[in-house]
Parts: sequence; structure tokens; C-alpha cells
Amino acid sequence: MSCKSFVTRMPDKAGAFLRASKIIAEYGGNIVRVSYNKAVDPNTLFLDIEAEGEKLSEIERELLNTGYLNDRIAEIRVMEISVQIPDRPGAALPVLEILNRHNVNISYLNLSSDERFYQDFRAGLLIEEPALIKILLDEISAIYRVDVVSCDSAEENLDNTAFYIRLANDMQKRFGLSDEKTMQFITESNRILQALQSEGEDAGKVFRYIRRFADFICRNKGAQFKASVERLDIDAEIALYIIRPPCGSNTFILEADGELVIIDTGFAVFEEEMMKIFLSIWPDFETRHKKVYITHADVDHCGLLSKLQNSEIILNKKSAESLRRQASGLPDFRESSVLGLGYSRISQIISGYTPPEPSRFTVLDSETPEEHEDFLKIGVLRAGRLDFEILESSGGHLKGEMIYVSRERGIIFTGDLLINISGFAPETAEFNSFAPYLMKSVNVDSKRAGEMRREIIRIAEELSSKNNRPCIVCCGHGPVSELADGKLRTYNFQ
Repeated sequence: MSCKSFVTRMPDKAGAFLRASKIIAEYGGNIVRVSYNKAVDPNTLFLDIEAEGEKLSEIERELLNTGYLNDRIAEIRVMEISVQIPDRPGAALPVLEILNRHNVNISYLNLSSDERFYQDFRAGLLIEEPALIKILLDEISAIYRVDVVSCDSAEENLDNTAFYIRLANDMQKRFGLSDEKTMQFITESNRILQALQSEGEDAGKVFRYIRRFADFICRNKGAQFKASVERLDIDAEIALYIIRPPCGSNTFILEADGELVIIDTGFAVFEEEMMKIFLSIWPDFETRHKKVYITHADVDHCGLLSKLQNSEIILNKKSAESLRRQASGLPDFRESSVLGLGYSRISQIISGYTPPEPSRFTVLDSETPEEHEDFLKIGVLRAGRLDFEILESSGGHLKGEMIYVSRERGIIFTGDLLINISGFAPETAEFNSFAPYLMKSVNVDSKRAGEMRREIIRIAEELSSKNNRPCIVCCGHGPVSELADGKLRTYNFQ
């Protein structure tokens, strides 16, 4: 008689050991030692078997054919998940069926109800194959909201799915997102990840940038919101107010003859903070009639369009089309690329952006060509007796972008086509580093954007020469500037 030790890999279900015992008995074998501890490892069972030499080989062959023999000790990953399921009979069954289908062993279960008519289904899962993590999370998240509470695998070995699910649930807590918005955040974060990884970017870096984007918003809300508010008296009858939030995304308000003319409205997430500023300057702000213009239809410049009461939204047909697409749930002009789509959508989700109602639009133009190379005049913005030409660019930064030019006073509102990067405050510089990484480029056509930037500088230099003073440049981000000797320098309000 010979004796041999076997390390078996048995499924953790009733009858598994019985089947192995029958194989051993069929060939006249005798089990002389067995060791199994489900708490330590639910799959591995140690056996010492005695049998005639030839019969022992037959036993080994049969155990191998059934898949019961281990050629290695599996590395078990313990992952704890939390699944939010409806508080109704049978709601946990789809999750259990997924785990059963993939032969996933459960180390513990915990189920509790809360006052929101949901149950918190918590389970500890024992997983051997790292690839299974993504499969499980994808299948469960397709039906319920799932969070990865913990995983004992090193982060570099953990599937990216766990990263973005953790991130999404963190965002839900920070911003009070609905389950639907949280699921959208998962999808869009993964969209960005997939696109950047295809270009060789590291997954960890991608997630860090998305998290830093969200962290920045949280750090600068409420009592931490520090906006710069400046006033420039254009003349005795017209005042320009410049409101610069920490993220940039400036808002400009011209006051003349009791009327307020607003250019750009910043991020929706800062609605409460911006409204406090407006009301501190104009206590009757909410009831006062307002005309609102935008430089372009990015969400960080249109955030309060849907929030401002008693206001008329005046814009060109291209920007109107982009905003109509947003309202219909269709990709807008920023979202024509994969990275633009992902970044725009997470910006909307994090900021709580709601597209404005298209019925409020007053469209400036009707026959502007879809494509053109130069700035085209499409209308006039009037503040009191002061006129600004509205010029539509060729669409380098974004299709439909506009600038506003007062030739009489030498003032240009440039949106994001021309900004004074060197004048950025540290927090503005930090925030404005996110988009270039997560989108690769903030421009839809960098060549055209460069051409439009040079044309703005040419117009500004022409106005500086004509008016015998530096042209004032009101940028979409960063400080109000002057153009002197072909360079932007921060304007001195003193």
C-alpha cells in the first residue's frame, strides 16, 4: 500500500466531498487524513490517501479529471461590497444569482433596511481570479447601485472597476447625487479612463485627476468660497462688475440705466454663493430684469442660465443648438469627441447643471454660415448708450463661441479664446489644469483656436492704437487684463 497527500480544490457546495470519497472508494483507496477549514479557505481540502500503487494513480487521474486537484494554492481576494436593493420580497435574489453563476463564495452576509425604502445588502466575497472582480461589479451595477467597501488586494492588482465605483459613491455622498446620477458618473468616468488608457495614460492618474476635480469643488464651496469682486467704471453712467470665482469661469455684469447685462454665468455648483454676491450689490437682483449673454456654450460658462429669474437669454443659433441638445439629452458641441463627452458629463453631474429652457432663447442670427474662417459680426450688445459688436469665431475653442468688442471704449470680452494664464491665482491655475488633462485639449480645433487668438490680439492692438490707451481684455478665466506690446498684463484697478 502506498500513501499520497493531495491538495484538492473542491467547490464549496453540498456533495463535493461525497463525490471525491466515491472516487477514492471505487479504486479501493482509504482516506487516512482529511483537513478542511471553511473559515480559512472554503475551497481547499487536504487528503492523505492509501491505495495500491496503480490504484493510487487511477484515483489521482480521476480527481484531476473532475477538476478537484490543485496545482497551486490559489490567492484568495476578500472583497466586501455593499449593494442598495429595494426593500421588497426577492430583491436580493438577482445579486445572489450572479454570485452563484460565477461560483463566488460568500464569507458573510448582512442585510438591513433603512428609512429610504432600501436595504443595505453587504457581503464578503472570496475571489480567486482578479478578472472576476470586474465581471461581478459590472453585472451587479447594471441592476443596483453597488459600492466596494474594501478589498484586500493591492491597488495595482485591483481591477479599475472597483476604483471608479468607489469614486462614484464618494461623489454621491459629497454632492448628494441621485442613484441615477451616480450610475451616470460611473459610466462617464469609465469613458474617460478607457479613452486615456488607450493613449497610454495610467489608470491611477486618471482617477486622481477626476477626484481632484471634485475635491476642488468641495473645498471651495460655502464658507470657503472666495471670489474676487471688482468694479470698473467705464464712464459716469456705465459700471462693469467682474466676479471671479476660485475656478475662474468669470461672470461680467454691466449696469447702465437701471438695466443689468450679464456675460457668462459660471458654474451651477456655485449658485448659492454667486447669488449672495449678486444680492449684496443689487438687493433687488432677483426681480430686476436682466439680459444674459454667453461667450460659448460650455457648462462652466452657462451654469446659472436656468437659475436666473426675470432674464432673457440672448445668443447665436449655434450656441442655442448646443444648449437645445443638452436639454434633449443629446451630445452637445463639446461632446463631439469621446473625451469631451466624458469631461462635459462629469462636469454637469458634479456641478448640478440643468440646461436652460430653450423657449427663453432670443437668437441673434439666422443666416450665419455653418463654417467660416474669420470673425463674423452677428449682432450688437447694448448697455446704456454703449455698443459692443458681437463677433462669432470660426469655432476653435468651441463651435459657436463669440467675443464682444467695444471699439469706442477699447474693451473686449474674449471668453476662453484669449486668457491671461500668467495672471492666474494658484487656485485658478489648479482648477484649469484638470480639463487639459482629462480632455487632452480644451479646444475642438487647436489650429483654429490659435488663429482666432491671434486675430483678437490684432483687434486689441488696433484699439489700443486708436484710443491711445491699452485695450482692456475681459477673459473667461483669470484676471481682467490690458494688452500692451503684444502681451497681456493684469489690469490695475487702483
